[in-house]
Amino acid sequence: MVSTADKEDAKFDGSNWTELNRIIALAKFQFLQDDDYDEREDRQCAYVASQFSGPALDWVAQQQSANPTLFTSFAGFVTAVRQAFGIADNNITALLRHDLDALKWNSDVPVFFANFDRLTLALGLTSHDMRIALVEQKLPHEVKVLLSEQALSFSNYETMRERLNCMWAIDPNRGRATADRKKPRCGHCGKRGHTSSDCRSTKK
Repeated sequence: MVSTADKEDAKFDGSNWTELNRIIALAKFQFLQDDDYDEREDRQCAYVASQFSGPALDWVAQQQSANPTLFTSFAGFVTAVRQAFGIADNNITALLRHDLDALKWNSDVPVFFANFDRLTLALGLTSHDMRIALVEQKLPHEVKVLLSEQALSFSNYETMRERLNCMWAIDPNRGRATADRKKPRCGHCGKRGHTSSDCRSTKK
C-alpha cells in the first residue's frame, strides 16, 4: 500500500501537472502490488481523484456529479483531466521545456542530473552536444572555475555527468555557491544559514 505520508505529498491542484503524472503512476503501482485490491477502472479513477486538491478537486467533484460515467474508463478519465487543465499531449512539450528552462543547478548534483535527464529525455534532447551545452548554461561560476583549472572539456554527456557526480561525491561542498559556503553553520542542528542562538529546532 502507498503510505499516508506519500499520499499527502502527492496532491494535484490543477497547476502542478508533473504531480498528476506521479499520482497516475502511483495508482498503477498500487494495483500491481496489491493482490487483494479491486482492479475495476472506477476504483483506479477514484484513487487518482482522491489525490486532488483545490480547483482540481472542485472540478472532479462537479464533473462526477454531472457525468456518473466519468469513472468508467481510467484512460478516458485521465484524458478528461489533462484536457480540463491544459495538459493534453499537445501542451506537454511546452510544459516540459518550461520546466527544463527553470531547472537550476542543485548542490546535490545527482538530484540535478536526475531531473535534467528526465526532462531532456522526455523532450527528445539526446545529442551529447545539446545536453552538454544545456548543463554548461546552468553551472555556477565556482564549478566552471574548477573545470577550467583542471582543463576539462567534454564531448560526451555521460562522461561530463560522471565527472561532476564524482567531484560532488569527493567533496559535496564543491558544487555550492561561494555565498552558501560562507553562511554560518548552526552548532545545534548542523544546518547552514543561522547560528545556534537562532535555531528553531526542538532542543533536546
